[in-house]
Amino acid sequence: MFIYCICSVLIGATVLILARVTGWFGEWYASNIFPIFPDTIGRAMSIFPFSVFEILIYLAITSFVLYSGYLLTIAIVPKWRIHVKKAATRGSCVVLTIACTLFMMFALTAGVNYSRETFADLTDRQITQSSADDLLVLAELLIEELHELSEQIPLDEYGIFTIRYIDINRESRETMRRLGQEIPELSGFYPNPKPFLAPNVLSRLNLAGIYSPFTLEANYNRDMPDYQIPFTIVHEFAHLRGFMREDEANFIAYLACRGSESIEFRYSGTMNALVYVLNAYRRAATPEEYIQLRETIPAQVTTDIAAARAHWAQFRGRAAEVAVRANDIYLRANAQEGGVQSYGRMIDLLLAEYRIGAELI
Repeated sequence: MFIYCICSVLIGATVLILARVTGWFGEWYASNIFPIFPDTIGRAMSIFPFSVFEILIYLAITSFVLYSGYLLTIAIVPKWRIHVKKAATRGSCVVLTIACTLFMMFALTAGVNYSRETFADLTDRQITQSSADDLLVLAELLIEELHELSEQIPLDEYGIFTIRYIDINRESRETMRRLGQEIPELSGFYPNPKPFLAPNVLSRLNLAGIYSPFTLEANYNRDMPDYQIPFTIVHEFAHLRGFMREDEANFIAYLACRGSESIEFRYSGTMNALVYVLNAYRRAATPEEYIQLRETIPAQVTTDIAAARAHWAQFRGRAAEVAVRANDIYLRANAQEGGVQSYGRMIDLLLAEYRIGAELI
């Protein structure tokens, strides 16, 4: 067991160090070695209709509680007290083995990919400085598209956008398969996305989705507003193809949704892109300019955005703040210097798409 732990840590540390200190290993690994994992582990996990990652979390918590109770019990009962040290030692060995395995798995299926070439470089997109005027043009293009889309989307009984009429598993996989035909780095097997059985947990942690590097699953929060679900699923799928940076995963999600045959996916992608652009424009423009732009947004879009804000507002609290802070630390530790602010760099990629293409939408 000790030898296994040493080997696991050495493997994980070696690939992470090579990825950070060399200029070639990260991309070589992401292109040649990493695809083995989603094509094998991801494919195997896809047969389960539930999130294996979520179940393992619950099993881990349950095991910890039961084992702690067991240790407490034998510590209290005099005739069993002599077994406490042996039981604690065994438990520590099991925990250490699991921790070393998880570290190795994270390094092999996520950590190295943070050091690969950027999506912009791989696809020849030039990132440049942008102005408030650039953001305004981009927002106007997205709003124009949403005027058309919002008249075609399905609505629920409350007048809110809904995805209840589509097969979300099939559509999400087909959407990414189609984008993979245009961008070879995104081609490959995509497993079924997994809705969390307890989505309230994700909502309280301010999470829309989670990529599991241990089970190679794309998990999403099924209770969040429907317009966020397709975008979130394909965002997590981008991680499954080795693009770990959040700004890149967001941009890939937009590209995938934009090229989908599903009106629901196109609406989801454009809506999420607009929200990012509006937040950036609000910081760059005057209050009057921002209000003037907001007045051009279709009523249906405003309704859906308001529903999303109402959903997430009910979960604001200490747990969400801690989760956001933990995510920020995690991102910075994995070479995303902007932390949670790196999500906003999607706008730079959107503007690059606008500059190199005949049209943005």
